[in-house]
Amino acid sequence: MVVVSTPDIAAIPLLPGFEPLVEAVGGNEHYLVAAKGAARLRLCLRAAPPQCPDCLIIQNDLCAAARLAAATRFERATRGLRLGPDRVASPSAYRRSRLALLLDIQDGIDAGMSPRDLAFGLVFPRHRPLAGATWKGSSERRHTLRLIADARRLVISGYRKLLRHD
Repeated sequence: MVVVSTPDIAAIPLLPGFEPLVEAVGGNEHYLVAAKGAARLRLCLRAAPPQCPDCLIIQNDLCAAARLAAATRFERATRGLRLGPDRVASPSAYRRSRLALLLDIQDGIDAGMSPRDLAFGLVFPRHRPLAGATWKGSSERRHTLRLIADARRLVISGYRKLLRHD
């Protein structure tokens, strides 16, 4: 997210071609996610004293590198340069595959699949299904139950926000 200190917080500095997706106002800050095609810019506008020029604020914390990358993207957009995918804000390949697996597991639960069906249909598709007491005490069962709990937490916490990049 790019933090912009500006004297006129009501005047959103939308760049040509960018449209607001999400807006929220809280106290003296105005939050905005703007999009142009697949490119997204996340802005936080903070009120500054009159007569001050617009400034980008990069806090020196654990996210400083990500903030600097976001500020660079914002600066490129203000000059009308092409924006590629936002690799810093995008989930990694591992994270994407895990989220897809969790959503597949939730779809399976909604379709009435049992934990054993999920385990050997989605989680361990190359394993031979276990039966009886072997299944009850298996690490496959425990792992599958953890994934089911993660899938439920993902749905409860608002997984659809992933699609909007909020």
